Amino acid sequence: MRDPLELHRQAIVIDGHSDILMPVADGKMRLGDRTEVPDPASWQPPTPPLTDAETHFGFPHHAEFFGSMGQYDIPRWREGGVTTQVCAIYLDDSQLDWALKRGLEMAYALHHAVETNPGFELVTTAADIRRLKAEDKTGAILSFEGFEPLGAQLNFLDLYYKLGLRIASLTHVRRNLYADGCYAAAQIGGLSPLGRQAVERMNSLGIVIDLVHIGWPGFWEVLDLTTAPVILSHSTSTQFARANLSSHENDPEPGLLGKAPRPRLIPQRDRPMLETLANNGGVLGIIWFYQKDLDDVIADLETALDIMGDDHIGLGSDLYGVQLAPKGLEDISKVPAITRKLVERGHSDEMTLKFLGGNYLRVFEQVWKG
Repeated sequence: MRDPLELHRQAIVIDGHSDILMPVADGKMRLGDRTEVPDPASWQPPTPPLTDAETHFGFPHHAEFFGSMGQYDIPRWREGGVTTQVCAIYLDDSQLDWALKRGLEMAYALHHAVETNPGFELVTTAADIRRLKAEDKTGAILSFEGFEPLGAQLNFLDLYYKLGLRIASLTHVRRNLYADGCYAAAQIGGLSPLGRQAVERMNSLGIVIDLVHIGWPGFWEVLDLTTAPVILSHSTSTQFARANLSSHENDPEPGLLGKAPRPRLIPQRDRPMLETLANNGGVLGIIWFYQKDLDDVIADLETALDIMGDDHIGLGSDLYGVQLAPKGLEDISKVPAITRKLVERGHSDEMTLKFLGGNYLRVFEQVWKG
């Protein structure tokens, strides 16, 4: 059997999504430090504790307080052989009244980490990624998880581009001025006129469009409008069919665009979406969040592989809370476990290298300027 560690060392490894800029911008941690979090079993929440209404989608209080801490940082990226990590700017509902300020705080947090950690760089071109791999360094790509930091000022997108923004989704799960997210309402609409302009501007600037969390009509509208390959940075092909999720019987089914609220097998309507994403030349980032264990992540990957082919799958970890991480993939340093499992299951080196980062790199080379 081939040596999985040697294969992993050869790979350009790109992970499609992390929310780690949230605690960094809040001053809870520094990216250059290997951050540890207390055991959830013995940790006591702050007084007064958060109410369910104050938590993200009913997350455990430990996950709400620490978020992605203890799961992403420069030491862990180095340990996992990660060449480039996508780091998202995401705004909570409570931050929407000062959205531009919060967005800039998070962009600054990444720039400051780059300035203060030798060997860690902001990635703005595909050539940067190849160079970082050759020089045994690590980098980060700035992304939007929703256009809220712009408000109604689409021209501010150009300013964020100058700050390094290279990937962007129009929405998170809520409705905004650009489009409806996947949980926006019982009847989800598509893109607004401003949203259609945003697609055109992203194509013009060379920003990769991320379809994650957008509502069903918007998904198809973006694919109709775009002139470039897109990505779905952190999602699933199997809808967490084996995951132990809570039931929300009255929720609209978000499908592969959001974190599925209940266990179910892949709906028939998802297959055409995955096939169309592949026909666009795009990439689906296989999510780890809420998966049970490494085997579930591999099963999800192999389902996507069967539907889409080996040119259209990638990493999309989206770890958020140690209690919610799959066994064997508790933090980003565990990426080599995926490589080992793929080798054990007889997948080719070519497929494995494409999955670990080659497919994202192809999209970046096609879309980014320079």
